[in-house]
Amino acid sequence: MSPWNRTMRHRFLHRCQLCLLLVAATALSATAATPEQASRRLQGFLDGIPGLGPGYAVVVVDRDRQLLGYTRGQRNTATGAPLTMHTPMYVASQTKSYMGLLAHLLDQRGVLRLDSTLADHWPQLRLPDGVDPAAWTLADLLNHRVPLHADALTTMEAYIGAPDPVLYPELLATLATARPAGFDYDNLGYNIYAALLYQRTGRHWQDWLQELVFTPLGMRETAARTSVFDSAQLAYNHQWLGEGRGWQVVAPKPDAIMHSAGGVMTSPRDLGRWLRLQLGGTLPPSIAPGVVDRAHAIGVQVDPKARNAYELPCHGYAFGWNVCDFEGHTLYIHGGSYTGARSMMAFSPDLGVGIGVFSNSDNATGWFTSRTVVQFFQYLVDHPEADTWARTRRQVYPVRAAEQLAGLQAHQAKERAQARWQGWAWQPDAGVRAAYTARFRAERLPLEAAVTEMGHGLHLQMGALARELQPATVDLFGAQGGPLDAPEPLQFLRDGQGRINGFEYDGERYMRQPAPPPAMHTDALP
Repeated sequence: MSPWNRTMRHRFLHRCQLCLLLVAATALSATAATPEQASRRLQGFLDGIPGLGPGYAVVVVDRDRQLLGYTRGQRNTATGAPLTMHTPMYVASQTKSYMGLLAHLLDQRGVLRLDSTLADHWPQLRLPDGVDPAAWTLADLLNHRVPLHADALTTMEAYIGAPDPVLYPELLATLATARPAGFDYDNLGYNIYAALLYQRTGRHWQDWLQELVFTPLGMRETAARTSVFDSAQLAYNHQWLGEGRGWQVVAPKPDAIMHSAGGVMTSPRDLGRWLRLQLGGTLPPSIAPGVVDRAHAIGVQVDPKARNAYELPCHGYAFGWNVCDFEGHTLYIHGGSYTGARSMMAFSPDLGVGIGVFSNSDNATGWFTSRTVVQFFQYLVDHPEADTWARTRRQVYPVRAAEQLAGLQAHQAKERAQARWQGWAWQPDAGVRAAYTARFRAERLPLEAAVTEMGHGLHLQMGALARELQPATVDLFGAQGGPLDAPEPLQFLRDGQGRINGFEYDGERYMRQPAPPPAMHTDALP
């Protein structure tokens, strides 16, 4: 064979090899870009993550069916009960998307108009620093546009207990402060909307959600009250305390603090139904055509360069959904965060799929739930670095979890070393501690608190919030909730005669209440 023929043959074979490689690559790309293939690749990715516990669940759907139902681990380490696709799990701030749809359903029915203003419903409302109640609508509330903060109120709803909705105008007048105009994510707008809804209809937001959303969609493992479920069936939250200490079990939130900005428990199976609705799945009779689309309409523009939990450029917020860009595709996404739990859900209208991710721990899972979502969509669009990122995330997760624990421990140690605690040298006996036990009432909030002797120390109880009080120096205690929490100062107050008459904690003052009169006893009549 001549050199020329050998060269041509070599070039021909080389071109054929290139063609075969191109065909193979194209076939692989087409296969990897299907939702089913992306789901299988995601399952393999999750199986390879070490130490991801105690429980983790993922559901992937298109508009018609479930493509992946992935669960691993336990829903409660105290009992060893497994996590399943039917286990109700707390989704925290994802509640906002359910409330966003509910608000549009009620608007469409004329029950509570989204274009009505705060002044329309509360003509007597007076807000601080020139904030005009007539300038802000209910839609603004649900898109975080109303320029108010009221941290004491949102903290109370999330950790202590909900106030009577009738008190909201008064509480806003005394507790709210103005903030700069524009988008600022907060729970306050949703809690105000829920109070307005109750005053307008006499029914709580939980009951409206059950009637108009959960029941029509067949979401039997979803509710906005934990008391609806058998507690043994629920996922309990967890915090990792380190090797040798294991998991700290955190009980599910009681009804009193299941609020409208963070108060839904749902199973992975039911979240799949919720996502199918967002993707244009079959509508139940209670949801009119077009209502879901209106709930996806952007209500406020967001700076796409601003930092967010999703590490994506997000340009809008739409009634409980962040509207973001992923490799040229629109992504609606929202996360949920609470002590011992992290979750995230997302759907892409143009890609036609949705994903929900649940973790019943906060062991660096805030980062990992968002990376699970991104990893799935990288597989779906056949991102050239999807496998590289998968390997990196598999290696990084245990490192991040260890760093988080070390950071919490270091922060706790730093706070305990503060000079104000004076070395924690004060050790009052039971007789001295008895002077601090009493009932107290908050000056600004509709709250009562009790300081009691429990075991060999003092205990603070305010609604659902419980704190152990560790003595530091005379009248100063460190209030601590969980084993990884830093102590917060609780300072007792004395009157002019030196008697305990109140305490200050978390920016609020609580005053001592008179002891209840002794029970009356009467002799039995002859």
